[in-house]
Amino acid sequence: MSQATDDTPGGLERLPAAAGPALHEEAVPWRRLDTLAERLGQPVALGTVLREAGHEMSAEAGCADDGTLPADPEAVRAYCWEKTDARDEDWTPVSVTTSADADDDGRWGEHRVVLSAWTRAPEADGPGSARVAFVDAGDPGRLTYTWGLLALPAAQGERGRGEAYRPLGAEVRGMVWYQDKLLATVGRPDGGETLHVFSLDRVHRTAATAQEAGNRTPFVLPAVASYRLEGGGCGPAQESEEGAACLGALSLDRSTAPDTLVVAERRAEGPSRLWRYTFSRYPGREGLLSVDGGGVARPVESFRTEAAEIRGLVPYRAPGAAEDRWYLASDPREADGGRSALWAQSAGERTARAARCGEYELPFCWAAGARGLALRPGTGELWGVSDAPGRGERSLFTVPLGAVDASLE
Repeated sequence: MSQATDDTPGGLERLPAAAGPALHEEAVPWRRLDTLAERLGQPVALGTVLREAGHEMSAEAGCADDGTLPADPEAVRAYCWEKTDARDEDWTPVSVTTSADADDDGRWGEHRVVLSAWTRAPEADGPGSARVAFVDAGDPGRLTYTWGLLALPAAQGERGRGEAYRPLGAEVRGMVWYQDKLLATVGRPDGGETLHVFSLDRVHRTAATAQEAGNRTPFVLPAVASYRLEGGGCGPAQESEEGAACLGALSLDRSTAPDTLVVAERRAEGPSRLWRYTFSRYPGREGLLSVDGGGVARPVESFRTEAAEIRGLVPYRAPGAAEDRWYLASDPREADGGRSALWAQSAGERTARAARCGEYELPFCWAAGARGLALRPGTGELWGVSDAPGRGERSLFTVPLGAVDASLE
């Protein structure tokens, strides 16, 4: 069902949990991580990273054109990246996640933090394919940020050439922060879907050679584990086929017990599937998924939606509600004005709801080029990312979840 029409994506259909993909866990050898630390120096704390956040986000009214922010409901706060990053069409923001995902008190230590993963277009020149913006959000009136490169520790042969790490060589499609881990869905143009895991306990300063090459990322986060998709990957040819699982946007659900990771399928056309995985409760496995004796993580819930081009999702069960409500940011691409739709769906309901706006009361009222969603349960803030690089207008913004619910028709 085309998302460029006034049709809704219908109801949310519950599937057998086993309909979701199995993920095979593979840990990076500790020796490889220790060798990287020997070459780059000991890890630095997140507080150190934030103190060195030298890029400042503008919070001035009008820094982002109204045409790129949600029309209904309106954003209560918007922050714009520096012009160099706002206009760089080689890089695209794909996610937003906050310290409220990482820890239930909304902070990481004493810090309020927002993280945003960006990915480099496959045809772009230069080092790296994925980086993360560390945003110090302690002062709502002044947000600052710096960059960290998402990378893989060098294998034995590469270390012999003096390299401590190498770029992912793939695109990041979604990222979420849970405890001390960043989990990111990664895909290659020829297929090869992976869920990579990065540790905030292993943030290193980058080698001088990387900065001299124009990397502009003073820090590097090496992967510490990955989850390989059973049955192979999902290349462009499979994005419209329902058989292969195409991993896309990620989010965290703290309204479940225990907390769960949710994954949206990345498809150009519906239907798309949504999956829920539980996190491990074993000491020493903080932030990793729960696996069986064979090291395989399996979903505990699976759903189907007719929504397509899902770029962000947040499930939330309000106190006393019988079902979760799933908020899906869908990028229609063809929609007039470039705005996205934010659909709300629940299992058992026959249709989806969204705000309606404009002369024709269409559901494309969300941000332009929507990329990622994150909920701060304590404050009820829904964070999002808009993407309009041609106009130099990319921003982080917040909308009260209550205002989203009030706007639904």
